[in-house]
This record gives sequence, C-alpha cells and structure tokens, in this order.
Amino acid sequence: MIPLVLKPNDLVALLSPAGFIPDESPVAAAVNWLGSIGMRALVGKNVLKRDGVFAGTDAERLADFQSAIDNPEVKAIWALRGGYGAIRIIDKIDFSSLHKNSKLLIGFSDITVFHNQWQLLGLPCIHGIMPVQFAKNKTETQTGLESLRKAMMGEQLDYDIQGSKYNQIGTASGILTGGNLTLIQNLIGTPYHVKTKGKILFIEDVGEYMYRLDRLLYSLKLSGFFKDIKGLILGGFNEMKESDTPFGKTIEQMILEVTKGTDYPILFDFPAGHFPDNRALILGTKIQLSVADSYSKIIFK
Repeated sequence: MIPLVLKPNDLVALLSPAGFIPDESPVAAAVNWLGSIGMRALVGKNVLKRDGVFAGTDAERLADFQSAIDNPEVKAIWALRGGYGAIRIIDKIDFSSLHKNSKLLIGFSDITVFHNQWQLLGLPCIHGIMPVQFAKNKTETQTGLESLRKAMMGEQLDYDIQGSKYNQIGTASGILTGGNLTLIQNLIGTPYHVKTKGKILFIEDVGEYMYRLDRLLYSLKLSGFFKDIKGLILGGFNEMKESDTPFGKTIEQMILEVTKGTDYPILFDFPAGHFPDNRALILGTKIQLSVADSYSKIIFK
C-alpha cells in the first residue's frame, strides 16, 4: 500500500464521472473549500455537461477522468457527486500512469466502482463527503468536511461511536474495504471486484426497497462476503422504502441474520453515507476496530 498525503498548494481535480450536476454551486463550493485549506482546484472540462442522467456522454466523462489520471500535477481526484455512470466507463480507463503518478481518489456511492480499482492497484482512497452534499448546507456538513481534511492531509483519524444494542462485541485489526452495498454486489464477477477475506468490511446504501436490500445481503452472503471477514461496519441505510406488502424485518435484523454464527465485531450506525454528517473513511488502509456496548472505536494506523 502506497501512503498518499496531500500538501499545501497541491492540485485536486474536480470531476463528474457519473450523475449530472444540476448547477454550478457544487463546483464553487468545492473550489472555495479547497482554497480554505490551502489546496488548488482543477475543474474538469465537462463537469457541467448533461446527457440524460449523466454528466455528459460516456466519452466526455471518460476524457475528464483520463486527463486527471494522466496529469502528473494532479495529486487527488474528487468526485463532485455520485449518481450512476461509473460502471459504464471503468473498463475504458487506462490506469497505467497511476503507477508513476499515484493520487488520492475521494467520493462515495457510485464512486465505489473506482474505489475498488484504486485498492486493486494498491492505492488508498477516501470514502467521504462530496461537494453536492455540502454545497446545500455547509453548517450540517462541518464534521464530515473536517474528517475529510484530516484524511487528505494525513492527520490522525480516530472515531468514538456511540453504542448500539445490535452491536456484536469484539476487536479486530485489518485492511478496511467496502462502500456502497449495491455497487459492491453489482461488481461481483467483474475484474473490479475486491475480495474481502481477512478484511474489515464497510457497507452503506440509500433509497432501496427493503426486500431488495435483503436480496443484496443474501447475494453477498452466498458469495462468501460475510464468512471470512474480520469485522463489519454498517454506515447509513437511510431513505429505505417498503413495497405494498411490508417486508417485516429491520435493517439490523437482516444484517444479524446474514452474519449469524460469526464472532467478529459488528458496528452499527457509523456516521458515513447519504446524509450531511458523512465521516471520512480511508479504504485500503489498516484500522483497529473495537466494538463494545457503550461505545466503539475506530483507529486508522
């Protein structure tokens, strides 16, 4: 694993590799925030384009991403938003220059597709807040932004999390991986699938029907995702929906069902996902996870 730490005056590329940006406010918010912490911004040429639900055509989004990868001055790539579209261009990107010019990747949700590739290349990446979130309300996102700054600058990143009655108590140490549950499941069987054996898995999702969430979890169970991991961290599962017939199980019950018989620590309600207080997690790096009744702790090593 190559440690990547940004320094003052480093150049961060702002891209829209998936869903379209409705207006310029996320771009302006990102440029201003980067400037406030001493960074420079490079805005992709096509970030404000639109092609259906996408931020421009596949070719336009691909061109911006490839340009940022190949630019030796760019030290980090920050997705302006998620949405849908990363999986349409991932196989067309040439990642070879990252071996010489490594750079951080920042984002979450649909950006899980790229996060997986970064980890396969031995590069850390940050599951963290995106400009489309904090452009609307920077006050509510201050905690998430501060955790992102620490992760970017290589400062110590530790979390103390309030306990949950559903937690499975224990301690574990291992490489952190994961991201959006739907994307993780979608990537099974592709070259961009990250194996979870011996790792600590983080998952989150938004806007799924409860029965579909159960199907996603059982698909991962049948693929062995929950069998050989060292620990499990559950982020936000918000805006979940019921069909005409209520599913009849809570998210916590679903998780405990697919992990039944395991003895590794399981941490519920970690504040990361599709809500304002979206704390940064550095994927591809080693963490110490301690889960207890009253509170739990995550330490990045």
